[in-house]
Amino acid sequence: MRITERHLEPLNRRFQGAPPVELLRFVRESFGPRAAIMSSMQRAGTALCHMADRAGLSFDVVFVDTGVLHAETLATRDELARTHPNLRVVTLSPERSFAQQTREEGLLYLSKEGQERCCDLRKSAPLSAIRGRYDALVAALRRGEGGARAKVAPFGLDPANNTLRVHPFASLTGEELDAYFAAHEDALENPLHGMGFRTIGCFPCTTPVLPDEPERAGRWRHLASVEYCGINPVDRGDTDGGVDLDDRYERLFAA
Repeated sequence: MRITERHLEPLNRRFQGAPPVELLRFVRESFGPRAAIMSSMQRAGTALCHMADRAGLSFDVVFVDTGVLHAETLATRDELARTHPNLRVVTLSPERSFAQQTREEGLLYLSKEGQERCCDLRKSAPLSAIRGRYDALVAALRRGEGGARAKVAPFGLDPANNTLRVHPFASLTGEELDAYFAAHEDALENPLHGMGFRTIGCFPCTTPVLPDEPERAGRWRHLASVEYCGINPVDRGDTDGGVDLDDRYERLFAA
């Protein structure tokens, strides 16, 4: 069954503004083990994992270890795996180590063109290892992050990986995210957030952010006009063309 943006309209109307846990339950009931959460162990992603686990929902959590992540991020992944019994962390890695990549191609992240290739090699390409394993990938993108994410909907398409993308936090505000952590002391928060990092990626390309700077000012600070790594289709504008799903899901897209 070929799914296009048109097929998603009933689901997006149904879940627009719905409680995130309601959407998580729907995804688990509809797709079972063929749905997974994606998390880079930033605070929205760990909140989403906490919400799913405490609701008793079983999910794989897909985590891409680029080989150049902060130790705090890897420790957060390990702690999440230890303390969230309903979740199973699946770690993906690039084909080459960062040292091997640098020997063969140089320090790619020092130029805009090189950064795009580096992010593709170390973040997006590893997802090919799970292509065909999942029909829905759940991510913690929020419209409040602005930029390309300002119009993110509860359901989207990921043609590159032939899956749906699901965004339970699409309408969640920054204040509501803060309130979630205040209400759930056992929700994990990457220690880097407490060190001034508003968003977190690879350590060569991530810096703390001043209070009066935009949220993503700390990403690729050394390059002008770069905001996203491209692992999310909405960030790279790659949501056209549709995805092919099993016919058993047809009922989900009925108006």
